[in-house]
Order: sequence, then structure tokens, then C-alpha cells
Amino acid sequence: MTKARDRLGNLTKEDINFPKHLTPEIVHTALYIHNAPSKEDVIKRSEYMAKQIGGEAMTYAMALLVL
Repeated sequence: MTKARDRLGNLTKEDINFPKHLTPEIVHTALYIHNAPSKEDVIKRSEYMAKQIGGEAMTYAMALLVL
């Protein structure tokens, strides 16, 4: 059985061939950082998410924020 967070409507991550730089994890990370209420929170959230998703994924999330 699939976890609820891995579901996309009736689809799962395995049903969709996301490019590695546009997975829901990357987009959600960028939005989480973008929606921080202060610059201090941006730094804290960036450091936290870098530990959670790793360097390569964090690079993609930061690239989305630059756009």
C-alpha cells in the first residue's frame, strides 16, 4: 500500500516519470523556503531541508527559488 504523501490524486510517484529536478519533493521544498515569514527563517528552513533532501536535490530547489 502506498503512503498518503506519495499519492498524487489516483496516481503515485511511480506512475509519473518526473524529471529529477521537478519532483514534488523539490517543488515542495522550494515553496516551504519561499513561504518563510522572515529572512532568518529562510536560512533555518534552507539548512533544515538541505539535511533532509541532500545536496543535489537542494540545488534544484534553490534554482527554482532563483527563478
